[in-house]
Amino acid sequence: MNSKRTTIVFLSVVVLMVLGLAVVITWPFLKPFAFAIILAVVFYPVHERMLLATRRRNGLSALFSTLLVLVLFGVPSFIITTLAANEAVSAAHYLSRRSAEEGGLTLFVTKLAAPLLHFAGRWVDVSKYDVHAIVTSNAQKASLATVGLGATVLGNLARFTIDALITFVILFFLFRDGKDWAYRVGRLVPLQPAQVSRLYRNISDTIVANVYGILSVGVAQGLLTGIAMRIAGMPSSLLLGLGAAFASIIPVVGSSLVWAPVAIYLLLNGLIWQGVFLLLWGVFVVSAADNIIRPWVVGGRVELHPMVLLFFILGGVEAFGFIGLFLGPVVASVLAALFAILREELSPPAVG
Repeated sequence: MNSKRTTIVFLSVVVLMVLGLAVVITWPFLKPFAFAIILAVVFYPVHERMLLATRRRNGLSALFSTLLVLVLFGVPSFIITTLAANEAVSAAHYLSRRSAEEGGLTLFVTKLAAPLLHFAGRWVDVSKYDVHAIVTSNAQKASLATVGLGATVLGNLARFTIDALITFVILFFLFRDGKDWAYRVGRLVPLQPAQVSRLYRNISDTIVANVYGILSVGVAQGLLTGIAMRIAGMPSSLLLGLGAAFASIIPVVGSSLVWAPVAIYLLLNGLIWQGVFLLLWGVFVVSAADNIIRPWVVGGRVELHPMVLLFFILGGVEAFGFIGLFLGPVVASVLAALFAILREELSPPAVG
C-alpha cells in the first residue's frame, strides 16, 4: 500500500514537472493554439455538416472544413487589405498635394497646427516656442522612425504568416481529433459526465457569443463611422470606417479612437457643424451600437453580469493581449459553472 502511494506521489510530481516544461516549450504557440480552438468551436457545426457530406470520412472532412475556414477568412482579408491600401495611397496623395500647395511638408504641418496653437494660446504662452523648428526637427525624426517602422511591420508580417499557418494546421487536427481529445480530458476530470458536458457547453457558448459580439459590433461601428465620415466630407472615409471597425475590439475606448480625433480636428479648423455632428453621432449612435448589439448577441448565451464580463475582458487583455478578449470571459464563465457545480455538491440531498 505504501509502495503504491509512493508511486502515485512520485508520478504526480514528475507529471507536474513535465507539464511545466511543456508549458515553457509550447508558450510561443499559445496564441495560434488559442485562435485554432476559437475557430474550431465556432465552425464545428459546419464541420459536422461536412462529415455528413463526406460520409463520415474524418480526415477528408477535416481537410475540407479547414480549407473552407481559410477561404472565409482569406478572401475577405485580401479584399479589405486591398481596399485599405488603395485608400491609404489616396490619403498619401492628398497629403502630398496639400503639402506641395502649402510650400512643403513643414509649412503644411505648421499651418495645420495653427488653429490648435491659437486655441491653446488662450491659456498658455506659445510665443516662446519656435513652432517651425519643432516641426522640422520632428519631421526628420519621423522620417528616420519610418524606416524602423517598415522593418518592424515586415517582421510582424512574417510572424503573423507563421502564426496563421500554425493556426490552420492545429485547426485541421482539432477538426479531426478534437472531439476525441475532449472526451479523454473529460474522463480524467473527477466529475460526473453531465458536469463535464456543462463545463464544455459553457466554454463553447462563451467563445461563440464573444466572436459573434465582436464581429457584430465591429461591422456596425465601422459602417456607422464610415457613413458619418462621408457626411462630414472627410477623405478616405472607407479607411476611417475600417479603422473604427478594428478599433471597436479595444475595450472601453473602442472606435472613439478614430471618430473623436477627427471631430476635434474638424472643430479646430473651423468646420463647426461637421465636428459637432461627428461628436454627437459618435457618442449617441456609434457608441450606442456597442451597448445595444453586444448585450443582445452575447446575453442570449452567457449568463454573467455585464460588470463581471467587463472586468474579466479588461484583465484578459492586460494579461494576454488580444486573445484575452476571449480567454477572460471563458475563465469567468468556467468559474461561474464550477461554483454552481460546487454549490450543488455541497447541498444536502433532497428528501423523499
